[in-house]
Amino acid sequence: MLGRGLMLFVVALAACWPAWSIPDLDGTEGRRVQIALEMLRSGDWMVPTLGGEPTWAKPPLHYWLLCVCIEAFGDATWVVRLPSVLGAWATAWLAGELLRPRFGALAGWLGALAVAASPVVSIKWPTAEIDPLFASLVAASIWTLACGFAEARTRLVALSGALAGVAFLQKGPPYFLFAAGAYVVWWRHARLRGFGWHFGPFAVVVMAYFAPLWLLRVDPKAMLAVANNESVGRFSFEWGRQLAGTPEYWARALGLALPFALFARSRRAPCADGRDVARAAITTACVWAAVGAALALTFSSGRPTRYLLPNVPLLAFALAPAMAAFAQAVGPAPLLARRLLQGLAIAAAVATVALPFVAAAPGTAPVFAAFVAVGAWLATTRARIVALVLTLAIPAAWTVGLERAREWSQSPRARAAAGAGLRAELDRLGVDHADLATSGHFDSPLLLAAGLLPPGDESGKKPWRTRWVLREVPRKGPAHPAGYAVRHRIDLPFKSFLVCERVEAGK
Repeated sequence: MLGRGLMLFVVALAACWPAWSIPDLDGTEGRRVQIALEMLRSGDWMVPTLGGEPTWAKPPLHYWLLCVCIEAFGDATWVVRLPSVLGAWATAWLAGELLRPRFGALAGWLGALAVAASPVVSIKWPTAEIDPLFASLVAASIWTLACGFAEARTRLVALSGALAGVAFLQKGPPYFLFAAGAYVVWWRHARLRGFGWHFGPFAVVVMAYFAPLWLLRVDPKAMLAVANNESVGRFSFEWGRQLAGTPEYWARALGLALPFALFARSRRAPCADGRDVARAAITTACVWAAVGAALALTFSSGRPTRYLLPNVPLLAFALAPAMAAFAQAVGPAPLLARRLLQGLAIAAAVATVALPFVAAAPGTAPVFAAFVAVGAWLATTRARIVALVLTLAIPAAWTVGLERAREWSQSPRARAAAGAGLRAELDRLGVDHADLATSGHFDSPLLLAAGLLPPGDESGKKPWRTRWVLREVPRKGPAHPAGYAVRHRIDLPFKSFLVCERVEAGK
């Protein structure tokens, strides 16, 4: 078991390191890190804050993990992404250990490798965001629940409840989007027998945080209003814009399962010991957890791909037995599969020659195309086809992905140099950092790159008393808060900012 864990750690590291090593925070990564740093600065781990104001958009588990990592190793970008990468590795190991005794050693290895080396995992998991670790926890909870109720093993059902509680503390009610499909299969298979073993630990873990919070610190009504708006409040359907985007959304949902979904039609030989009913319940629960979430999110206003990240480990686990059956089937690889791979090999060979002349293409893209061309041409047997599918993500990560990481500082999304420029401008103007606040929604990665953690106001309506206020140039409305005058404008490559100074009444 230890040897398998070490091998999977090496695979996960190889798949994730290029994206993991990007030397800058991107998107809402900065908000997560800013909240964790404020938590460390205040010493209050019960109430997460952003700009000094309580934020209830997400539960606090992720911020706690970031705090632990920052306390232990510092605040480098690789450190704040560590929880998500470790989650990918631990989930891959758990998938293998659950699949092995139920579907065979090969299915165990294929399921574990499909989780650790999935193309989506190599790109999306190495971030400081909440969603990747949430996806790992959701998958682990549903896997253990399915194995527990299918085989009447109460310990696994109880473990699934504890994991569900941890997943809830990571992101909140979205856990039920995925659990609902598994609960339906549980009802059909065992009429929710032993439900207390699941929902008891679930409730204990969740209330271990929320009970003292509500009793001692926070009005639950005000908190739940914000949390509800971030979860249930996102479910709406605008028949014009949203209906038009639904085919594209479902294409992304299906794309998350690739390339492993190509084996979905493979069939296992029936078992002589009558375990097929339990096995079918396990895989069906995972499939319906993924499909049910995709259906429910059709009615969500945003529908970003990251909401469906749990589908990646769920479907990799569910399809691992089919992949093993395909690899072990007697006879040559299907003719259609061979023809498709030959076509892919020819297309990749053409791309290898043509890509160096495409200005927008990454410089290492021809190297990856050459790997695909050779691999697809050599994949003439079932085992080689499976091997090609499992290894595609790693050469992609170490060619195109690694080049992207190394050139990140020159991209429009880079914040490190911009943050240094912002701080230099503030220092040149003589702005006292201790007497500075931000107004309105502010770019957290930029603040962190500038080494600033000022108080803030997301609404932009708070009456400030600090001498200086920093805000993005608004698209509409007044340029500066009431009682302030614009003293300087800072134009960065991606945004412009106003430095405002408090003025006396009548001046």
